[in-house]
Amino acid sequence: MTVTKRVANAVGRNRVKRVVREVFRRNRLMFPKGCDVVIIAKSGAPLLGYDDVENELGRVRRRMTSVLEPPETT
Repeated sequence: MTVTKRVANAVGRNRVKRVVREVFRRNRLMFPKGCDVVIIAKSGAPLLGYDDVENELGRVRRRMTSVLEPPETT
């Protein structure tokens, strides 16, 4: 996880990291095992709450699993 000084001051950067870690902690099964996820916080990240981060990571997960899992053949 990367939160640069351009995103916010130390308090804001730490808040972003705490929220993202908490989302991962509560939703470990959201991401497949053996997969590395890199989070790069953007300038609006300190304004996001828990639900916002959870929704964003849910969208990323759907994209990630569609790439990792081969399409079903009938």
